[in-house]
Amino acid sequence: MKAPAPFTFNHATHRVVYGAGCLAQLPSMASYERRTRAFVVIDEFFIGGELQARLDDLLRPLSPRFHGVPRHEPDTDTVEAARAALVDSDADIAIAVGGGSAMDTAKAARMAASNPGPIDDIVGPAGVFMHPHPSLFVCVPTTAGTGSEVSSSAIVAKSGTDYKMVLNSPEMSARIALLDPELSVTAPAGVTAASGYDAVTHAVEAFTSKLAGPMTDPFARSALSLLATALPVACREPENLDARAACLVGSMQAGIAFNSAHLGLAHAIAGALGALNHVPHGLANALALPWTMAYNQPALGAKGDEIAHLLGASTAAEGLSRLRCEVGLDQSLDDWVNDDTGRDNVAAGAMKSGQVRVNPRTPDAAAVRAIVEAMRTPTGGVQPELALEYSPRREAS
Repeated sequence: MKAPAPFTFNHATHRVVYGAGCLAQLPSMASYERRTRAFVVIDEFFIGGELQARLDDLLRPLSPRFHGVPRHEPDTDTVEAARAALVDSDADIAIAVGGGSAMDTAKAARMAASNPGPIDDIVGPAGVFMHPHPSLFVCVPTTAGTGSEVSSSAIVAKSGTDYKMVLNSPEMSARIALLDPELSVTAPAGVTAASGYDAVTHAVEAFTSKLAGPMTDPFARSALSLLATALPVACREPENLDARAACLVGSMQAGIAFNSAHLGLAHAIAGALGALNHVPHGLANALALPWTMAYNQPALGAKGDEIAHLLGASTAAEGLSRLRCEVGLDQSLDDWVNDDTGRDNVAAGAMKSGQVRVNPRTPDAAAVRAIVEAMRTPTGGVQPELALEYSPRREAS
């Protein structure tokens, strides 16, 4: 019997509470922890709506103060506004309600509040020392996708630039992740599809990462199994609570997996697309993943066969192509990047990502540029045919 290879497993969330209607447990959680003043970071989409009214009623003994954040990816201006509001509220429980933008904004704002000075001082993908914030931190996702409720990192764009900063520390993590599938039934089909495919990408890339191991593989495997079946149903039948619940749990499991195993080439490309061309993150991953997995195929081994089996396909790339098509994300990169210079910049940006180093097959710049070129062609739900020879065309003058 061979012992497992050495590994490191990181997971700082103390408790995950899951179940339809479990949002109602928020007051008792606060009471048990002797918290008396609530600060709620919430997607602006919910401000003035039914969800805010429900939270206001639930948290009335805690005199809640609400702070809305834009649904675009967080930037330093967004974080600074949330930090100022948090400090002004003097809250002892901070609750993030919404998608990845709300949760990442709350994570970063708490650290900005407890670590005075420029936010650049606490940036670092490997994690740097951060003073903890005294508030009890609770994350309540309303979409199944980012896994931010159980991860110890946040991505924050530097306002006015294309630079995306990575903050990473166990002090950022939510102490409690509260997963209530009832909160996701009103998400539009497009949001459900894009956020869900983001979770699929987390599961696949964490499973195939060079840092994957015996602690992360079961989470990634279970996540992909749940999402492969439930995501198409959630897109077709938005009020199907079973499908919503499976997606929410799958997203959380994928978040736990990538928190230690990290991700891969699809996320490296998606990061560049977001920074340079403002492509929504879930869609960016959908544009990239079937093609990056076609590139990775020679290095996947038995894990490639397992992914294919879970997706009901002959290869991992074929299954991911089919799933992308089924949820309405089989699109062309040309819709966002329509010239060779722009595609060159995306490829160059992707090569700067640390995710490239843990991808199962290490690409060179030419291979990444060829993948970006291939992303211009919708797959039609079949096996992507990737040609790694790429000759740049001269732009028309």
